[in-house]
Amino acid sequence: MQEIKLNGYCAETDGPLLRLGTWDSYGIEQLHVVPDPEWDGLTVTATFVTPESSIRMVLPPDGVLDVPQETLAHPLPEGVLGKIVFAGVTDGVQRLSTNVLFLVSDHAPAEGSSTAPTPSEWEQFVGQLTDILTHEVPLEGMPGQVLTKTEDGNVWTYPSGSGGSAYTIGAGLKLDPESNILSVDTAEIVEQDNTRPVTSAAVYTTVGNIDALLATI
Repeated sequence: MQEIKLNGYCAETDGPLLRLGTWDSYGIEQLHVVPDPEWDGLTVTATFVTPESSIRMVLPPDGVLDVPQETLAHPLPEGVLGKIVFAGVTDGVQRLSTNVLFLVSDHAPAEGSSTAPTPSEWEQFVGQLTDILTHEVPLEGMPGQVLTKTEDGNVWTYPSGSGGSAYTIGAGLKLDPESNILSVDTAEIVEQDNTRPVTSAAVYTTVGNIDALLATI
């Protein structure tokens, strides 16, 4: 915190001027103002003057003065310094101080467009792998479909018995042309020369018939 001493008409600082940070910074800079006895009984104000604004602040009892945001809202033109002048008033009396000069430092624009940080090597690897899996292996297929390699890459397709695709329906299997559901081609009855699998219902019926015949013997 920088200090200003009010000695009579003089406003004194430790150096030739005050440095109040950078323009558009605010809520940081404070000044400690110490009036001498000649300012006793006066209501003291500080006026911050720049080419853009003139802001008057009332000095609090503890002498700690916040630098107004408007004073730091714009850069000062090259070679131009801001000024603070103190005034003390009461009935029939006004005391004005000499100027306190201050500098507000310039800086480059801070409103540049934000960009996402470059991902780490691991994040890049995961991203590439995810991209490969997304294009090489479709995430999901429909019930009854099989993953088939084609000229356009891996795709989910229904198997066909025509022999025109990578899959052919062999003996013991059948394909419902309406639902595209592949199932086992079973036999409903036990008969000679039928090589198809027999359903449990047909076996149960046949065994039951055998039991009935044995019971008659």
